[in-house]
Amino acid sequence: CLSQRLAPISLEHFHFLYDVQKIDFSIFVAVENWLIEFIKPKEFSRELLDEIWMACLKPKGSFRVCLWRQDKPKFEAVINQVRSKKLARLMAYVPHMDKKTMDLYNNLSASSQLVVNGGIDEEVVSRVRASASLLVSSVMDSQAALYTLSKMISCDPTLYDHSASVAMLCAIIAQQMVDKPMSEKEVMLVAECGLFHDAGKTCVPSEVLNKPGKLTPEEFDQIKKHTLYGRDELTKSKDGGAPIEDQIIRVAYEHHEKFNGRGYPEGRAGRLETDADKGIHLYSRICMIADVYSALLMKRVYKEAFEPGQALKIMIDSNDDYDPVVFKPFVSMVVDSVKKYQNMPAPQTTLNYAKEGKGKIIQLDNGRSLSEALKSNAGDQEKDPSGNPVRKGA
Repeated sequence: CLSQRLAPISLEHFHFLYDVQKIDFSIFVAVENWLIEFIKPKEFSRELLDEIWMACLKPKGSFRVCLWRQDKPKFEAVINQVRSKKLARLMAYVPHMDKKTMDLYNNLSASSQLVVNGGIDEEVVSRVRASASLLVSSVMDSQAALYTLSKMISCDPTLYDHSASVAMLCAIIAQQMVDKPMSEKEVMLVAECGLFHDAGKTCVPSEVLNKPGKLTPEEFDQIKKHTLYGRDELTKSKDGGAPIEDQIIRVAYEHHEKFNGRGYPEGRAGRLETDADKGIHLYSRICMIADVYSALLMKRVYKEAFEPGQALKIMIDSNDDYDPVVFKPFVSMVVDSVKKYQNMPAPQTTLNYAKEGKGKIIQLDNGRSLSEALKSNAGDQEKDPSGNPVRKGA
């Protein structure tokens, strides 16, 4: 089957192509029933990337970006190379960034990428476990890590990897649990839960996940199903031989449950330790806080990024969503980090790594050009990966 020979390219990683001058693999787009080799290595350009990006932001329709599965290692090598360069530039331009945190984040993001690409097998689980182990075995300064993570995301949003961010926050929170001290093995498992928590989003249509605006009730229902998809996909992988812990599957299913019972998918409430029927697992309660905080830090097409203090205030205003045993130490950590670093000087420059270029538009047989088709489907929302208006021909 042709589709089994293709590997998807997520929007989380597509934008890294804006920072390279050439590639040695082809990029395909599937539009309706067509599969088109849209960018050949010799025709790679910023203009063609813009065409794909605009089409991915269209409100409705079927549009997928992919490459030959055999070319995945080449694509992953590009992502890792670009991410490393971006992190090195941040270290040079932004004061007081913690190199250990950035190196650990880079490693987590490489593992997260494997989960996002789907096909969770023994090799992927092994890679995730190794990243979580490295994270936990490294002695992190929680204040420096929180500052570095938030500053990295605000200075260069293209570096944002939600699952990597959540995994790091999960580990930081778990290590600071005073009322419920956790062993190193437990902290490592919580970090793994963070890397796998959104595995179900690979089953949600990309046009819904990446919609640049408010979701309809029907679309939000589709988004909410990622918790069920995550549970089912991870269970299927476990049944197929992947060594996935039951807690990881549970967190993928429960991480949107709120302590007050107003979450989804089941409306569970309280602690599993005191209510075996309707309570929420401790790891899920940790991951839920990490998930919300990470999302608030990130700039989206439909919202601005929040500074750590602002994000924390938003969470405190809804504090009954969170288990106080987990939330109170987290609040203290963020407050201490903000106090320590709030007077630090601003970055010396705005980092912009996008490359310019021109290329050919491949024509569809017996029909209008693909360029025209993409433009007509993209609507008025023409934004680059950082949320800025695309300037055609720049």
